[in-house]
Amino acid sequence: MPSTLLSIISKQALPTLHFIKQFREPDSLFIFISTIEMEDTQATQYIIEALSLPLDKCRTVIIDANDAAQAKEDLAKAKFAKQGKYLINLTGGNKLMSQMVFQQLQFFDADMFYAPIGSSTYQQLYPEIKQIPKKTSISISLKEYLEAYGFEMSISEDLIQYQPSPKKLFQRVLKTGHPAKVAEIATATDQEYKELDKNYLMGTWFEWYLYDHFKQTLKLAPSQIAFNVGIKRKDNPSLLDKDNEFDVMFIYQNDLYVFECKVYPSGKLKTNRISQPLFKLSSLTQNFGLQCKKYFAYLGEFTEDSQAKDQLDILRHNLGVVKILEIEHFRKESGKDLLRNDEAYKIDQLIKKFNS
Repeated sequence: MPSTLLSIISKQALPTLHFIKQFREPDSLFIFISTIEMEDTQATQYIIEALSLPLDKCRTVIIDANDAAQAKEDLAKAKFAKQGKYLINLTGGNKLMSQMVFQQLQFFDADMFYAPIGSSTYQQLYPEIKQIPKKTSISISLKEYLEAYGFEMSISEDLIQYQPSPKKLFQRVLKTGHPAKVAEIATATDQEYKELDKNYLMGTWFEWYLYDHFKQTLKLAPSQIAFNVGIKRKDNPSLLDKDNEFDVMFIYQNDLYVFECKVYPSGKLKTNRISQPLFKLSSLTQNFGLQCKKYFAYLGEFTEDSQAKDQLDILRHNLGVVKILEIEHFRKESGKDLLRNDEAYKIDQLIKKFNS
């Protein structure tokens, strides 16, 4: 008998993606425990499509998430086959849903698991308690991740890499300390400049550089990273909206990273030049799951006083943006160090110092 993978559907699609990728076999069957509310958003369908699961091996069971007696009746009516092995993911849904699934299937041949978001292991809760490491070999693509949350992506295929190369431009910015001091960038800021490479020199090169940098330093597969990405909801028939474009997106250790990138080649920056991209970044990523990590990277000079910087940092924190990356960060850090959450790192270092 083929094994049956049973998952409880919630707004967080990532745990279900990982569970199925880790435990599925070629002949596995799939059962999804969901609610009317979640199915109104096509949550189960998006996961099935993201993983290209065969429809004839998938089944969705709707239960009441707030009424234990009704949920028990809904599960009983489902008449689950008593033959075969069940692998059950209790991570999704609310506590009532997971408890009712446990009660219904505890006398089946079933292994039940729980894995908090961010955990490196599955906690097997039944029939025995033990830990099972998440397979580090499991890879979730950017397309799979976005599709599981109900989005489709589009990548521009007609981008032209002009000269100087992104790497050379970046090195010149670091050397001079400001993009306005790089001749090609300064020339492109002139309103009279109409050459085809204007947009490239004004900022596209920086997106391209970060794409290349993270792809190489984090050893990402082509399917895990993209830049200049257009996003739209799968249930929206309209064309892609220019306002829903993301500069750089990638999957690292199965989490989604999103970058907003800006090059400010003229003038000294005031708070609003940075706060506006932060608001955009927070707004456009709110439906990408709890593990979506947001960053704002800019090249320019922020000149307001320390109080303004403190207020900007409070805004960053409140909007859920992990880090604002400036020129000095790029001088000192690269790869995963650029992604490091400095707040969490400082707390961790203090704890280690206290315990030593």
